[in-house]
Amino acid sequence: MTLTIVLAIFLILLIVLMIMILRNPKLFLFGMKVTSGKKKTVKTEPTEAKEAEIKKVPNKVKAADKELYYRCCRYMELRKPFLVEGFSLEDMSLALLTNKLYLSQTINSCSGRNFRTFVNCYRVMYAMDLYKKNNRLRVCDLSNLAGFHNPVTFNMAFKLFMDESPSTWCARIRKGKK
Repeated sequence: MTLTIVLAIFLILLIVLMIMILRNPKLFLFGMKVTSGKKKTVKTEPTEAKEAEIKKVPNKVKAADKELYYRCCRYMELRKPFLVEGFSLEDMSLALLTNKLYLSQTINSCSGRNFRTFVNCYRVMYAMDLYKKNNRLRVCDLSNLAGFHNPVTFNMAFKLFMDESPSTWCARIRKGKK
């Protein structure tokens, strides 16, 4: 009887995982680059900005947590899952083969941010990179392209990380480039 219950739970979890993979396969190709149907491993390192943030992890954090946080940062940089509508902690935990609670606690202890704030940080950095490449983009365009579905949320997140509004920052960058 107990074995039957365990097998039933395992099958249910397997079906849920398969459904998630079918709904969004890009989230589960971590570290892989798909070219003409073949998978190739891509070895890339985090950007300098993220490298600096990883080094800011408090010393009291366990080595295993630091490793998971490093994998989390690499996943965010390589796959850019924050651009996918509805990206959640559950999606990331499945992609990194860990559970939601442990991943959430690791992000909190290593970065001092909750999951939503952690994701919004990547979105803001992505929006800034987009604007530096094309300074003709409007703030509402940046908001949409960076994965924010609400310009108000984008403004609040941008102010949180940059201590100025997106429009003020864009004007400053535009003046600096001319």
